[in-house]
Amino acid sequence: MNEQDLRVIKTKNNLKNALIILLKEKPLEKITVTELCNASGITRKTFYLHYESISKLFEEKVEQLLVDLESSLLATSRYRQKTDRYRLEPQMIHLFQHVYDNQDFYRFMFRTGSNFAYYEMFFLQMKKLVKRSLDSMATIRQVSDFEISYQANAILGVIMEWYYHNFQETIDDMNQLLIKALKL
Repeated sequence: MNEQDLRVIKTKNNLKNALIILLKEKPLEKITVTELCNASGITRKTFYLHYESISKLFEEKVEQLLVDLESSLLATSRYRQKTDRYRLEPQMIHLFQHVYDNQDFYRFMFRTGSNFAYYEMFFLQMKKLVKRSLDSMATIRQVSDFEISYQANAILGVIMEWYYHNFQETIDDMNQLLIKALKL
């Protein structure tokens, strides 16, 4: 199967979108292939042509989100390298645009009763990205894993609080809040 074929891309996107819609209604473990196929307008045969299970579809969606998350954070790092790498300005932060654009998924990830493994996946990715960002700033001293974890959790904590506020604050407001929280 050609992964670049527009039909394949469209089918996979329809499945991912249907999965997000169903996740608003019930936990991942309760979603059936039949429900997913009905919601996305494809047959079971087509589903199994692309995925062996709903968990594999979910994993692919998470991987896609992590790649998007990394891109948004790297855009901030690249901007900092071109300007003053020790100064962070609100317009430099692309993280909250990513979260806002994918808020349905983040609602699922942060809601009560969600599997902690989902949070941990994002936390581990965030740690890698924070470390890479700090390394790119070429600080004089070595940054400890605890400091990296602290910053990664601070960022995720701000995102979670935004979720608790039902994403009411603007992206610009969130950028300002993060800068204040990180005391940069």
